[in-house]
Amino acid sequence: MNRSKYNLYKALFAKVLLLLLIYSSLRLLFLLTYPQTAGNSIFIDFFYGLRFDISAVCILLAPLLILNSFPSFISKKKWFIVIADFYFILIVFISSLLNLIDTAWFEYTGKRTTSDFFSLISLGDDVSNNLGNYLINYWYLLFILITILFVTILINKKIAANYLSNADFLLPNLVQRMAIFIFIVGVSFVGVRGGWQLRPISIQSSIYGVNPNEVPLILNTPFTIIKSFRDEPIPSVKYLSDKKAKDFFDYEKNYQDSLPFNKLNVVVLVMESFSKHLIGSFTNDVSYTPFLDSLSKESLICTNAFANGKRSIEGLPAIISSIPHLTNEPFITGAYNVNRINSFASILGKSGYETAFFHGGHNGTMGFDDFSKVAGYKKYYGKNEYKGKPEDDDGRWGIYDDSFLEFMNHKMDDLRAPFHVAFFSLSSHDPYVIPNKFKNKFQKCKEKYQESIRYADYSLSLFFKNASTKKWFSNTLFIIVADHTGPSSGDYYTNNIGQLAIPIIYYCPSLKLKGQYNGVTQQTDILPTTLSLLNYSGQFSAFGNSIIDNNKSFNISYSNGIWQLINDKNLVQFDGEKITGIYNLSNDSLLKNNLVTTTSNNKNKELLLKAFLQEFRTAMLTNTICKP
Repeated sequence: MNRSKYNLYKALFAKVLLLLLIYSSLRLLFLLTYPQTAGNSIFIDFFYGLRFDISAVCILLAPLLILNSFPSFISKKKWFIVIADFYFILIVFISSLLNLIDTAWFEYTGKRTTSDFFSLISLGDDVSNNLGNYLINYWYLLFILITILFVTILINKKIAANYLSNADFLLPNLVQRMAIFIFIVGVSFVGVRGGWQLRPISIQSSIYGVNPNEVPLILNTPFTIIKSFRDEPIPSVKYLSDKKAKDFFDYEKNYQDSLPFNKLNVVVLVMESFSKHLIGSFTNDVSYTPFLDSLSKESLICTNAFANGKRSIEGLPAIISSIPHLTNEPFITGAYNVNRINSFASILGKSGYETAFFHGGHNGTMGFDDFSKVAGYKKYYGKNEYKGKPEDDDGRWGIYDDSFLEFMNHKMDDLRAPFHVAFFSLSSHDPYVIPNKFKNKFQKCKEKYQESIRYADYSLSLFFKNASTKKWFSNTLFIIVADHTGPSSGDYYTNNIGQLAIPIIYYCPSLKLKGQYNGVTQQTDILPTTLSLLNYSGQFSAFGNSIIDNNKSFNISYSNGIWQLINDKNLVQFDGEKITGIYNLSNDSLLKNNLVTTTSNNKNKELLLKAFLQEFRTAMLTNTICKP
């Protein structure tokens, strides 16, 4: 038999190998960009990653594999060959683009991108406003993408010339062609599932056999996006009885305070990318925030605080509504984003507070304006409402922080006390642009983002200087918190605990809050803690606890299919079925020694995680976070 009759299958195999090689090359680029994601053996990381690459490639090339090997003569049609080549080049383009996006974005998110990416880019006009800036800042990634496409086209032509130039490149025997078709479909099916095991591989499968920091390197972005698309965004679970789950954690709070309700004004200042490691009063190290350092001396600061997510769209619901990020899809863009929720605005609004949300970005950015309405804010002030000078606009995200905080100060004068205001900054976000008038004001920094932190801190100082002259100032509780961490370096601040480390500061002139809270706390603790400070009495919901009157201190977060618990002693990781990682934080803050196989007292930690997830999912699915 003429061996050329197998040329079609050789061509298919060559294309699969080419795409796998591209995935591995992009993994190498990711590794070179983020060396902290490597394990003890890079070879093992790449070998484990091949399993997820094969799954993604088999899914994406399924139409090509099936139609080309199907026992018909369609593969010989010129129009089909043109379409098949175009489809292959398109898959190479999409796969490379998504992986390259993460090569740039991982610095800010700490995880591989999931399907919520498409919801995120459709919110507002941030992408269109910043596209030019992204292309300039990451020109080298664009160059790599173009190079990959150019080389792929050349190799694809070479494959066609070597294997498909002969018009008679199909096996004439129908039985043979059917047998090979069945074989290819079978192998592809196993490839899609990631092996012979009972359940197909998922994002969570990447945690087995490696340390948590290696997961982003092992995964590839097309795989995480494909696997995070679900018919049911939040699968229901029933780990425990309802009573036992609430014994471990109850999100339904009922505060009964003997003291009268202290109707302080409440101002929540959410600072973009203010990582803990940048603030000297929290680290006793190099500081980029002289104002916050001085304010910390007159405040209650939480030295062991953690974010509930790695993106703004995940941090805001945690801070404002005590809703943590525990699913692939953030609450703001998820299937349940119109569920009844409570928040600072809804709870305090019932007690006569005026409420307003301020964000200097383009109206619609990240869905903040819509979320503020769901959360119960009566007023929203964005870029559209700002009537300042044209030079106050950074030309990318919106209004510079110092200008918008000044605008907010004036608007707060018009609010009737008591009032609650939430502010979300923007200038300390990539591309880290600061106003020209401040270009030479700050000490030169090694990294551009550090200068933007200095500028944002200075903007806060101007806001407080102005606010301190107002009659409402002394009767106001200020909470300053980061939405998430920003760019980091070093083994600690890039691992699964350090990349969530943020500042939380409570400052109130009349309460004279001072000192340090050293227990673990999180963004979802801010709402119940504030209500405790106000001596609030009443029912509300919160997936956190007050640090004032509760010793249940922990942080729960989610990334790449793994739920993570941080308490004073341990970091615990859970895949939805069992504990997969446990680390002793007292002597292993770099998370080098997984004790899951040697530690026997994991049961209570596992039950807390199960109870928390069960309560959260049940509340979301039944729309009972906030009772009507």
